[in-house]
Amino acid sequence: MVEKKGLFDRFMKWLDDRLGIYGHTLRPAPRYAYSIDYWLGGLVLSAFIFEVLTGAMIAIYYTPSDPYTSTTYLISKVPYGALLFSLHSWGAYVMIFLMLVHMTRNFLVGAYRPPREIMWIVGSILAGLTLTEAYLGYSLPYNLISWVATTTGLNLFSYMPFNLGYLISLATVVNPNQPGIMSGVDPLVQRFFVFHWIVGGLIMLFIGLHLYIFEKHGITPPISEVRPGDPELIDEYQDKIRSNPRWEIQPLIRSIGMVVMIFLLTFGLIFFIASIIPFNITISGGTPKYIMPPFNPVEAAQTPPVPDWYFLFIYFFYKSVSPTNASLIFLGWVIITVLFPFIEEYIFRHKAPHPALRPAAIAIGTGFIISFIVNSVWAGLTPGRDIGPIGVEVDGAIFLICFAVIWPLLRYVAQPRVLARMQSSPLTDGGVIVEDKRRLVLNGLTVLGIDLGILAGLIYSLYEVYVLSSNPIVNQFLIGQFLGFSLVLFSISVFINVVMGSGKS
Repeated sequence: MVEKKGLFDRFMKWLDDRLGIYGHTLRPAPRYAYSIDYWLGGLVLSAFIFEVLTGAMIAIYYTPSDPYTSTTYLISKVPYGALLFSLHSWGAYVMIFLMLVHMTRNFLVGAYRPPREIMWIVGSILAGLTLTEAYLGYSLPYNLISWVATTTGLNLFSYMPFNLGYLISLATVVNPNQPGIMSGVDPLVQRFFVFHWIVGGLIMLFIGLHLYIFEKHGITPPISEVRPGDPELIDEYQDKIRSNPRWEIQPLIRSIGMVVMIFLLTFGLIFFIASIIPFNITISGGTPKYIMPPFNPVEAAQTPPVPDWYFLFIYFFYKSVSPTNASLIFLGWVIITVLFPFIEEYIFRHKAPHPALRPAAIAIGTGFIISFIVNSVWAGLTPGRDIGPIGVEVDGAIFLICFAVIWPLLRYVAQPRVLARMQSSPLTDGGVIVEDKRRLVLNGLTVLGIDLGILAGLIYSLYEVYVLSSNPIVNQFLIGQFLGFSLVLFSISVFINVVMGSGKS
């Protein structure tokens, strides 16, 4: 019996005959993959695209030769400028947070294991580029706090071994007599503005490579169904794809709907956060004002350097030991993170992706996560103060405790149970997989009621936006709240009507 395809799938097949897209660049996903944890990378991608769009609009008004004044002008004088600044700033935070969650999830489920080692390395490079992009962007408003942290960071990175500090200085030391340099503003701002766009282009390039590798390998199989020694590519499980309802390949329109839902949800949440909590902006006399003071050398000498939250864990090392040793520790973190797939494969020799079957990797990874949080909080609570060697000693204790507690628990308690469960499931009956087929099914009236409620919310939000738009300078954050609310509602509608409504039954 030939399966009848939907209109969208037939169109994509027609397009594939001419362009080679369907089933190559865009792969349909199995039913089990329609869970938010499988789409965390899409959340990061959507946040990056949001940053590109808002950054391009900010660049229209940004002047590197007078960065602080152009920033305050954007916030105070340009219609929707304060909202735009807040959106771009909060969008960077959201992207970094989602990136950390995405990498943590992929580590826990072993998504870096063979043959995905290169994809993990590319993802680690993307993480480094993202932090570099955030570092550059943090400095561009040229306020007192950001520029003190920026210049202090440059000084600390000059201690990097293997001449890395020298390479950094080549890109960041500017001759003050260079033609076109204006007095009163550090000439490095101009260079950082250019680097901000160059690094953004590199991120886009590596995202393309990351997506290409992902589409080549396909979605990862459920870790609970990969026994030791089993392949970890979905294409190797054709029997399950044919017979197991959880593995059934879904129409491509369902994946498209999931992508659209994720983009709308990410954009909506950033709009809502940035409007509820304006980024370093206060409303005074009906006019938004930038609350951060401008940079000047006199006050900078009395201001302790405090990097943004995503760099506090690095700052922690420099507060604990000498800059040279701190640079070595940081470089060690980077090397272990990038090469961890090979550490697991050739040193730990774990045979399956389930966390219980990777006790050494999970123990060390947990140590990394806990020390990252502890270091960040500790560094944030002690601005401008040295911690002393107790800092790295606590880190060492964290890793020892994690390994001493987690490794035996996973190896001798959890692992035998997981292996026993794998041997006894999935239940079979005459070679046919038997599985619980219960699904969340919404009847037509329920869907109609939800859609009508969403439509009413959208109409109300858009009406409020129309009313408030008569005074955009004063009402821009209220407008942003309603726009964010509308985007979130729209994402829910897409999820219900496209993602859930187009699945194979």
